[in-house]
Amino acid sequence: MQTGSKTVWQTFPRRARLAAYAVLMMAVGPAAATEAWAAQEDRTTVWDGVYTAEQAARGKVVYDTSCGACHLPDMSGSDEARPLAGERFMQDWREDTLHTLFVRIRNLMPFDEPATLSEEAYLDSVAYILEFNGFPPGDRELTPNGLADIRIEGRDGPADVPSFALVQVVGCLTGDGGSWLLTNSTRAVRTRDPSASTEDELSALGSRPTGTRTFELMNVYPNPGEHAGHRMAVKGFLIRDPSGDRINVSSLGMVADACGR
Repeated sequence: MQTGSKTVWQTFPRRARLAAYAVLMMAVGPAAATEAWAAQEDRTTVWDGVYTAEQAARGKVVYDTSCGACHLPDMSGSDEARPLAGERFMQDWREDTLHTLFVRIRNLMPFDEPATLSEEAYLDSVAYILEFNGFPPGDRELTPNGLADIRIEGRDGPADVPSFALVQVVGCLTGDGGSWLLTNSTRAVRTRDPSASTEDELSALGSRPTGTRTFELMNVYPNPGEHAGHRMAVKGFLIRDPSGDRINVSSLGMVADACGR
């Protein structure tokens, strides 16, 4: 991954950014400006100084004591442990949140004694991982509150979820000569749970607007013919391909009995 300072936009003072959005409001209209504001101003990312240097220093002690034997001092990983730095780390975690990363580390690490450290130690270790990867420190420490609102992104901002990630999409189930497609689909977003969505989750997904993506569905079982023409939530492993993106399906659930809803 790339390391270094914040994006050019983030280096401008907040007052200058507010002035820029005022110009944007006049130029493109309220709806477009509101969308741009939500995309740039309300979103917190790992480039926004979400931990302190002191917290990362404590985290290095935790890492050296409890993590480095498996993940190695340079965080490059080993046969027993995934990398925690560099491009492979970003492939695993970009377009996700610090909450997901924190929960995984807290629940599964250290490998031989999972969930045995204090919450503070786990938070400090996340801070050290951020520092090692070149994300800048700030003047506030990571706390459990708000982790779900801090996104892991590359320097250039959000990007499509990479190939082989476990994702969720919502779209219209359509037959295509013996194959199944998900049309008018939302863009793929990461999920860490391959199992079928609950009724409450499916109900919440119903409020998402239709999209413009199409995914070929692979290994759908059982035969989903009864849901043809229904709006469906699909989870599975994303396969990016120049000829068309595919999803190796792990679960499928009905969001609505008509595609337009």
